[in-house]
Amino acid sequence: MNGEQKITAGHRQRLAVVYLRQSSLAQVRDNTESTLRQYDLAETAIRLGWPPAQVIVIDADLGCSGRQAASRAGLQELVGRVCIGEVGIILVLEVSRLARCSADFARLLELARLADTLLADTLLADTDGVYDLQEFNDRLVLGIKSTISESELHLMAGRMHAARVSVAERGQLRCRLPIGYVYDDEGACVLDPDEQVRAAVTDVFAMFRQAGSAFGVVQAFRRRPFPRRVFGRAHAGQLQWGPLTSSRIQRMVANPTYAGAYVYGRRIDARQPQPDETTKTVTTRRPRDQWPVLIHDHHPAYLSWSTYLDNLQRQPADPGRQPHRRTCPTRAGTPGTVSGHHPVWLLRAGHADPLPPPVASPRRLRLRSDHLPPAHQHLPIHRRRLRRCDRGRPAPVRRDAC
Repeated sequence: MNGEQKITAGHRQRLAVVYLRQSSLAQVRDNTESTLRQYDLAETAIRLGWPPAQVIVIDADLGCSGRQAASRAGLQELVGRVCIGEVGIILVLEVSRLARCSADFARLLELARLADTLLADTLLADTDGVYDLQEFNDRLVLGIKSTISESELHLMAGRMHAARVSVAERGQLRCRLPIGYVYDDEGACVLDPDEQVRAAVTDVFAMFRQAGSAFGVVQAFRRRPFPRRVFGRAHAGQLQWGPLTSSRIQRMVANPTYAGAYVYGRRIDARQPQPDETTKTVTTRRPRDQWPVLIHDHHPAYLSWSTYLDNLQRQPADPGRQPHRRTCPTRAGTPGTVSGHHPVWLLRAGHADPLPPPVASPRRLRLRSDHLPPAHQHLPIHRRRLRRCDRGRPAPVRRDAC
């Protein structure tokens, strides 16, 4: 290896750290040769003069992306050992194994320079060897390699995205299909061959048109199971039956696939900085006029496009993000209730000021639309409290409030 003369006896008295990283668990499973090559760097450290007892391998980041360093326990351990001066040399297969972000890589280089650590970079095509971070030229070469590795990530992502868009524009990009659709042997999107599945999906849209809300459909399917197909893993494609939820109905109503349209790019991912100096990927929905790919009459439909647009007007603009309201509205004049806007269980005995609402788990919140006036049918109601109000029983009185 070139640059072995830069290694001194002081470096060999400290640890030789072999750092391993693969970007995903799929790469760990499939690219086994790359993982073996990284483990073989321990033999390289022994050949450079380090005793086997002073060679340690950090492989905690196998399956972790190098885009950011905050979520990588292995890199954090490496940085900690470098800061306390335990590391004499760091061996990596290539610079991109340490970081795909130039800022994280530059921070590691600065810490290693202050601790007088050598960075060994054993590239397959370029075995330049050992880099002394005390020398400006070596830091310059490593900085250029770090920039190239970061640009490679951008170029690879751009090529893969362009290829997906190209296939999607022809309507041939296979995505996860909603219930009621399957792929045939030729890869075309067709209706589910199971008659019960098709009948259940058809009834959902028919009941939604009749009830006007997702919760009305849930009440109609209270005693009727709804199908779902397992996605991925060993049981992929198997049919399962379970209860139908309002959030699932809202997703079905908002899905243009049921209108026979092929859509790609309904959502977009954006990275947002966080207070802890990390980034978080946030998925947002694009407006309908900004969808990159929209192909009408792509496959058989359960409803027309005009009916799909009409159904969208019947539900909130952003379903699933409606906050839970933990109040229990009751009809004025009902026996055992108090006329006004405050629920029975919020009023103290003999006092006009309401108590704060009790804390209830969202799992215990239910909607009893058959007991509510139309103005309150969109509110989630606790079943036990509502039944107490409807039976005309007085509200429970807290002893500490009397």
